[in-house]
Amino acid sequence: MKKHFYLFVLFTTFCVLKGFTQALPPVINSYADTVTAVSAQIYLYYTANDTGTIKAQIQLQQGFGNNDYDSTYTFSAPANDSGYVQWTIDSLNPCTTYRVLADMSNDNAQGEVFNPLFTFTTLCVNSIASLNENNYSLIALAQSIEIKTPELPQNGAVEIYDLTGRLILTTPLNQSTQQIPFNQNAGIYLLRITGNGQALYTNRFVLY
Repeated sequence: MKKHFYLFVLFTTFCVLKGFTQALPPVINSYADTVTAVSAQIYLYYTANDTGTIKAQIQLQQGFGNNDYDSTYTFSAPANDSGYVQWTIDSLNPCTTYRVLADMSNDNAQGEVFNPLFTFTTLCVNSIASLNENNYSLIALAQSIEIKTPELPQNGAVEIYDLTGRLILTTPLNQSTQQIPFNQNAGIYLLRITGNGQALYTNRFVLY
């Protein structure tokens, strides 16, 4: 009788421990994008929740159900259990809104399909015909951001977002070389320059 009781206790303990150690899927913590007229860079910041291999599936849709891009990537889980992964997607259509769908899983657990994770709009070619984005300069200083523009856009403005998409700062752009006070915590931020309410340039920068 005691033998059966001990076996029962051992089996129950094993089941409880297995429940506590059940593998969890990766979790997407935040995201960012850098967009041109015909391409986009997608950044996903995640917690791995497991060692081994992680798979990430990225889909872009125009409208609903029409996949313009669908690829799966495999990479190793970071040793510190968190990290980020980056994709560059080319051959996109200018002035077009895309929905980003993402699904991350590891060797032991399937992740949630984010439907959609976020949306972005590629730049409109006509609106930047006279502005070469390669001529923009963005420098992150200790407590400010310095921006150089090839040509001042009409009704220009600077917007800075954190990786959750929260607007941190907005200010008029009225000088070809302009310093903007920016005293924030260390991290990655997204800067966007607009003219007449339309995005002309986006880029990310890092504060250390």
